[in-house]
Amino acid sequence: MIKKILYRFLPVCLLVAGFSGCKDDTMEPLPETVPLIVEANAKSFVMGEKLILTVKVNDTKNPDRVSNEDFDIYLTAKDGEKDASKTAFKSFPSMVTFPKGEKSFDIELPIIERGLEAKQKLYVNVTSFVRGYAMKEATQSIVVSDLHYTIVSLKNNSDRVINEGDEFTIQAEVPVPVMDDMDINITVPDEQKDFYVTLPPATLTIKAGEKTGEVKAKTKHNTEPTQTETLILNFTTLSGIHPLDNGKLEITMNDLEAKKGSEIDDERWVYDQPGIAFASSAKLTAAIAQYGQAKEIKEMDPHPNAELAKAGWKFYNAWEFHSFGNSGDMWTNNNSFGNKIPGFLAPQNTVIVQTHAACINEQFSNITEQGYLQMKQMKVKSEATAPAKGTRDYGSSAYYACGTGSTWKSNSQLISVGCRMEVRARLRGQRNGFNMGIWLMSDNSASQPTYSEIDILENPVGPATGNRAHQTFHGGPTATNKNSKTANNTIEMGNWNIYWLEWRSDTEVALGINGEETVCLKKSEWTEEEWTFTNEKNLKGLKFILTMGAPSPWALGKENGTETGGVWSPNPESHWDAGFAAFDNYDRDKDNDAIPRMEIDWVRTYINKSSVEEYENKRNRNKTKFY
Repeated sequence: MIKKILYRFLPVCLLVAGFSGCKDDTMEPLPETVPLIVEANAKSFVMGEKLILTVKVNDTKNPDRVSNEDFDIYLTAKDGEKDASKTAFKSFPSMVTFPKGEKSFDIELPIIERGLEAKQKLYVNVTSFVRGYAMKEATQSIVVSDLHYTIVSLKNNSDRVINEGDEFTIQAEVPVPVMDDMDINITVPDEQKDFYVTLPPATLTIKAGEKTGEVKAKTKHNTEPTQTETLILNFTTLSGIHPLDNGKLEITMNDLEAKKGSEIDDERWVYDQPGIAFASSAKLTAAIAQYGQAKEIKEMDPHPNAELAKAGWKFYNAWEFHSFGNSGDMWTNNNSFGNKIPGFLAPQNTVIVQTHAACINEQFSNITEQGYLQMKQMKVKSEATAPAKGTRDYGSSAYYACGTGSTWKSNSQLISVGCRMEVRARLRGQRNGFNMGIWLMSDNSASQPTYSEIDILENPVGPATGNRAHQTFHGGPTATNKNSKTANNTIEMGNWNIYWLEWRSDTEVALGINGEETVCLKKSEWTEEEWTFTNEKNLKGLKFILTMGAPSPWALGKENGTETGGVWSPNPESHWDAGFAAFDNYDRDKDNDAIPRMEIDWVRTYINKSSVEEYENKRNRNKTKFY
C-alpha cells in the first residue's frame, strides 16, 4: 500500500518542483570514480626518514582531471602476513581522506627513529585501497634499515663462479645516490696475484649522485691441468654514511683443463664450455658486452661437439635467455616486480598446474642479469589466473611453448622427428614434495588422435630433498591408455646439467644426461597403437613445458596425503613445505637460498635433416631469433 501511495504522489512532487525551482538549485552531477596510481618517494629508508606516498589521479586521456568527491584511502603495512605498521613506522594511519577537487594527495609516513640493530632490515609492503576505485601500483615495497649499506658483488654473476682466463666486473651498489665521491679500497692476497693478467685497481669509486660503481679484472688461463681455485677480494671504506655490508668476496675459478668426471655427471662431454652463450650475428656484440664472451651461431652450423657433428646434428634454433634486447623481443619487463619475462614462452596456467599454487610468471620468474631463466615457488598468497581463479597460499611459475602450428612468438621452435633438444638446467632450494619437470607432450590444442609425452627431466622429491633424475617416454591412444619406458639416475641436481632428447627417426627416440644416453626406445618394443612418435601422429610437433609440479602424491610417495573429490592435497601435518614456509615476504625472501627454484640457462635444438625446409615441411613457426 505504501508503494502505491509513493508511486502516485511522486509525479506530482516532481511537477511542483519543476514549476517552483530556483535558478541556483541545479543538481550537481553524481560523483565519478577516477583511475589512481600510487608513487613512493624512495624504496630504501633508514631510521628517522619519511616515506611519502603520493596518490595521483591517473587519467591519460584527460591529464587535468581531478576527483569530484572526497574518498577514503585505507592503508596496511605488512611483513609477509605480519602487521608491520608499528614495527616499521613511528605513526601509521589506517585511513586517510583524498579531498575533492585535487589531482594528487601526499600521505606522510614517518619511519621509526630507533630500535633496529646493525644491518637489520625490515621488508615492508605498504598497500593502499580505495573501495570502488581502480588503483595502479597499490602496493609499494620498501626496505628499512639502520644505515644505507654498500654491497660489493660480481656484476651479472650471483654464483661468483668464473673460468680461468675470464674477465669479471666488481660492482659496488648503494640503495640511494651518494652525496660525495665514495672510495672503496680493494686488496688481493699477495699469493694470489699471479692468478691475474690484470689485477683489479686499488680503488673503486661511486661518483657523487650515483648509486653504483664498477671496475674490471682479468684472470690468467693456465693451459696445464691445475685445480679449482678460490680467489679472495677484500674491501674497506672510510665512509661512515654508507659502510660496507660485506668486506670480502670469494670467487670460484674453474680449471678448464681439469679431468672430466663420468659421462653422466660432467656436462663438458657435450660442450667444452657450456656456460658460454650462443648469439646470432645481430646480438653477438651485446652478448659479449653482457657476459664477456659469446659464441656466434647460425642455422645449419654443425654441432660444436665433434662426435655429435659426426652423427649429423646441425644447429636449428635456441632460447638463450639473454637479459638484453628490446622489450617484447627477447623479454618483456612491464610489471611492478622488476622481472624480465621471456617473450618466447607463454604461461602454462592450467587448472592442474594451479591446484595448489597460482601461476604468476611476472612475479615468480625472471631472466637474470647472468642470463638464465629462474622459476620459483613461494608461500606468498596469490590470485590464480583463469581458468583457475581463486586465492592460493602459494605463488609459482609455469611456462609452455611450441606445438600449435602458429607464428606466435611462443612457437619459435618445432620439436619433431629429426630433432635433438638440449636443456641446460639446475634445481635448487628446498624441493621436498616437488616434481619439477622439463617435458614435452602432444599438442593438446590441435585435437591430437593419440597421446605422446616425453619427460626430459622429472625430479620427484620425497620426504627429503633428492637427486633422482627420471627420464620417461609415454605413448598410446590416450593419456590414460598408454605405455611407458623410463630411466632413473642419481646425479647432483643442484649443479648445471644438460638434459637432452634425440628424436632420431620415426622408429627410435632416446634421452640422456650430459654425455650419457640413459634410455632408448625403439618402435619394435611397442605395439603400433602405442607407438606415437611420428610426424603423422604429431602433425604440429610436441608442446614444450616447464613446471614446478608441487605438490603431488607421487612426489611425496603418496604418504601423508588425502584424496578429496578426486583432487589430492597434502596433509598440513606432513609439513612438506617446512623448508621454505617461513619465508613469506616476497621482497625479503625471493633470493633466499631455501626458496625452491628451477633454473634454465638455455634450450638448444639441432636437426639431422639436410635443410631447415626439409625438417619443417611447410609447418608454421615464428622466425624471430631469440639467441
